Amino acid sequence: MYRINIRKMGNIETFINMVKNSRGNIYLELPNQMLCDLKQNEEALQMLYMINPKEFWLELFLTDQQDSYDFMRYMVGAGA
Repeated sequence: MYRINIRKMGNIETFINMVKNSRGNIYLELPNQMLCDLKQNEEALQMLYMINPKEFWLELFLTDQQDSYDFMRYMVGAGA
């Protein structure tokens, strides 16, 4: 798996669409160290709208290498 840290969220709609259209699974590491599959958990994706941008930190794990390039491109565009 490929680990990505996201510290700044750009356009949330773009991020959600990227997750939904990813080739592999996208896992979010929860505070209790468990992994949540964002592609399978619509509620978790919707909760991203409620995150305070000043306290933002996402630990993502990607199962497909090609998805890592898309996420890196997104982070550069978001100014992360």
